[in-house]
Amino acid sequence: MPNINDFDRLYRRTKIGVGVTNGTVRLALNPIKPHTFRVLTHVTVEDVDHDVDILRIGIHSVGRDHFLDEILAVDAAELCVSRSDILLGEGDIFFAEFTGTTNGNQLKMTCIGWEQHLKGK
Repeated sequence: MPNINDFDRLYRRTKIGVGVTNGTVRLALNPIKPHTFRVLTHVTVEDVDHDVDILRIGIHSVGRDHFLDEILAVDAAELCVSRSDILLGEGDIFFAEFTGTTNGNQLKMTCIGWEQHLKGK
């Protein structure tokens, strides 16, 4: 596994989405590039305007969703924070999924961490 002391660059992204009544909204990062390793050390997710029934985070990899955490009955503007580092490899797509939003709500996911290009590949 890559060493944090050898990382190539810091990683910071915020994704914004819009709520949909009676549906599920997914905010996702871009897939991890070939020969790249990413560690998300801090992830926060929130519905700025309204309560959410279910909030999930996960990794989409090789056609399958791998859910990492789920929070039920989240209050409006409640900042949900990941509890551990999230490791992502080539082709992985990190996402947050909101169920029970309302049309027009502002949804937000912020991810902070680091990336390393796998040398010799």
